Amino acid sequence: MIIYDCGPENWSILLGYVLPEHRWKGICTALFYALRDKAQEQGNIFSILSGTHLNNLAAQAAFEAQRRTKEYIMYSYPLKGRRQEPLRAQ
Repeated sequence: MIIYDCGPENWSILLGYVLPEHRWKGICTALFYALRDKAQEQGNIFSILSGTHLNNLAAQAAFEAQRRTKEYIMYSYPLKGRRQEPLRAQ
């Protein structure tokens, strides 16, 4: 499944999920391409935005295989309930 938001010029994928037993079968890619096709048919959509965690290398590889480009770096400042040490890329 994917959950997305349709803005006037950019759409954002808020969540993408495939059950573990169905991963690596092209489902996420098929859903992304269906959304891309819908945006292209609409004609006024500039881009489809999405993000993932710094350590989610599998998602990053999938995004790059789908010809998405890495354009932003996002920072978080945890206030409570999360560890405070920085995460390291693996």
